[in-house]
Amino acid sequence: MRIRLSLILLLASAVSTLLAAPDKPAATAPAASAPGLRLFVSPQGNDSAKGDTPARAFATPTRARDEIRRLKASAPLPPGGVTVELAQGAYQLTESFTLTAEDSGTATAPIVYRARAGETPRLLGGRAIPLDRFRPVTDPAWRRRLAPEATDRVLTLDLAAVGLSSVDSFPPVFDDHGGLFEVFADGTRLPLARWPNDGFATMKRVLVSGDTRKPGTFEYTEDRPARWTENTHIWLKGQWRVGWEDPAIRVAKIDPAARTIAFASGIPNGIGYKYITNPDGSRPGNGKEPWQALNLPEEIDRPGEWAVDFATRTLFIWPPDGARELTITQLADPLISAKEVAHVSLVGLDLAYSLGHGLVAENVDSLRLLGSRIHHIAGTAVRLHGLRSVIQSNDLHDLGGGGVLVTGGDSRQLISSENRIVNNNIHHYGMLRAQYSAGVDVGFGGASNHRGRRDAVGVLVAHNRIHDAPRDAILVNGQNHIFEYNEVSACGFGSADTGSFYSWLDWTIRGVVIRYNYLYDTVGGVNPDDGASGFHVYGNVIAGPRTGVWIASGPDHIVENNIFIKDEGPVFGLDDRGAGRGYATNKHLLKRAADMAMDSPPWSQRFPGLAARLADRPELPRGTRFERNLIVIPKGEPIQNKISSKNRNNPELLTVADNWVSPTDPGFVDAAAGNFALKRNSPAFKNIPGFKPIPFEQIGLQVDEYRPTFPPRPVFKGTPPPAATQPDQIRNFGT
Repeated sequence: MRIRLSLILLLASAVSTLLAAPDKPAATAPAASAPGLRLFVSPQGNDSAKGDTPARAFATPTRARDEIRRLKASAPLPPGGVTVELAQGAYQLTESFTLTAEDSGTATAPIVYRARAGETPRLLGGRAIPLDRFRPVTDPAWRRRLAPEATDRVLTLDLAAVGLSSVDSFPPVFDDHGGLFEVFADGTRLPLARWPNDGFATMKRVLVSGDTRKPGTFEYTEDRPARWTENTHIWLKGQWRVGWEDPAIRVAKIDPAARTIAFASGIPNGIGYKYITNPDGSRPGNGKEPWQALNLPEEIDRPGEWAVDFATRTLFIWPPDGARELTITQLADPLISAKEVAHVSLVGLDLAYSLGHGLVAENVDSLRLLGSRIHHIAGTAVRLHGLRSVIQSNDLHDLGGGGVLVTGGDSRQLISSENRIVNNNIHHYGMLRAQYSAGVDVGFGGASNHRGRRDAVGVLVAHNRIHDAPRDAILVNGQNHIFEYNEVSACGFGSADTGSFYSWLDWTIRGVVIRYNYLYDTVGGVNPDDGASGFHVYGNVIAGPRTGVWIASGPDHIVENNIFIKDEGPVFGLDDRGAGRGYATNKHLLKRAADMAMDSPPWSQRFPGLAARLADRPELPRGTRFERNLIVIPKGEPIQNKISSKNRNNPELLTVADNWVSPTDPGFVDAAAGNFALKRNSPAFKNIPGFKPIPFEQIGLQVDEYRPTFPPRPVFKGTPPPAATQPDQIRNFGT
């Protein structure tokens, strides 16, 4: 029987006190349920109407917003605030629905934009184009270039003739959708034509590695590129040197005789597998670097595929069977933009078909997105920076970028944001920008170069289901966060150096509690990478062939009271790479630590002794503890210790104590059905001193006011993720 979310959060708060974890962000008071004023909006309404009854509804939410502004100009908001009810139907947006400071409510008079009971208002950023506006391909040159099976099935659309905007060309190098619109039919994202249709081609060998100033050149294996020589707008997207970068790069020349492709632009560090280097410093590649060709009309060879010829601004498409119209995204701005807004709620809305983000909330206070759906957009569903805001019980899926990016608070002063990301179903994200697009990004910023990072303090991420994505489930940066009762599966299958929880290169990550999460059938587990520090990993269930916890030279990590379930070990590993890579003098690490003034309050009070510890060999994983864990593996060693021989005997680095390895089921309630709670008579409680039960049945989505039902959790199969495309992805787990 499922326990309602409100009760779960009360129980979790009590557990927080017992575990002496960082203070949990305070719950945000709900908006008043009996508003003093109601306004009505309907697609069949009229913005010249009064909006005071369903029969006299406004036509747009913007008109309702303006009416509230007018009312506020003459009198305070009524007790209980204002509710704007949006009726069923499509609201086509040609610009963002924008809220600013003047659109704020108050704690006792909030403003709520919500769906009418039982209805679904849809805010859309695309245009529907009837299929009868498209024309067959008649140009003999194009008919010759198209795939034979597609010649009489592909239709074309003159973009300018129907008033559709589009980029003139992709940028020379990009890692997302390149600004190009997307095409949908009956709620399905249609695939941009690519070669190969599935999987990837590989380079035979690298001829010129190149760099940012000198474009690379490689020899290809298959014959297919010879078909593209008439096309002067070709981009190839690939993991050219490592498994965590996949830029698309414009092609300068294809030479079918030499079977070479020369790029028009260089990229940092060039092409060719990073870990194989010639004596002269060039990289020949390993013959396994995956790549694909994008947006080629010549490669449309099955229903649904499409491409744009930039030279003629023509859309080519093989329409899917039964389609009568296509939706083409046009709005590049957020569907909803909220800036300097306070005490506003968005409830039960459906946001879709946009070139930009779903909701962008900047410097907001007590903003709430509840029971809504954001899907089929090119950007991130929610980008939130502010205080005391709640993203709860939403469905966020089919996203070009990530699910939720949340920041707020003050790291220097350790002032909590009190933001809450709770009970969301986040899946099939990172579909256009695979790398560093997370289900939930807490302060990391969606990039590996620190450029997008902002302060993030005191965020609660709880009861979310996160699944089916090419990279991380949760990216972590900042201080005093709690990640609890989340369920993660099928993430990380398109990248290396990934994790269900991933952070990177920062000693100021502190007070992070990761507890009571279930990670299964996924890639990576908990991976603080390259010196990232300060995780308390407690009471999690981590299952699957490529999962575990890896400490990559970061200090002050505690891993205790977890359950690991794998076919073979290891389940835990650590290394001291920081010694060889010079972390002790790394400018970024040192600057971040100095910025926090750790030897002064509030840091010296919240994290006593930290300044002194970071002054003494901070490049080593000092203070690592692996204790009281249940490890279910039929073979292999539980720990992989990759600390160098120079530091192996340093007792300050690693403490291992009171773990128990069981080769068989240690008394799970029902492992076959995916229930990994332990029976009361499990020998784990005798063999592991002080081992505490894990509240497995409370993990994942919960019923609440905004989520009356949800799909059942898939049963753990121990299924390996898709085959790795790079050697660094084949590792059992780790970074």
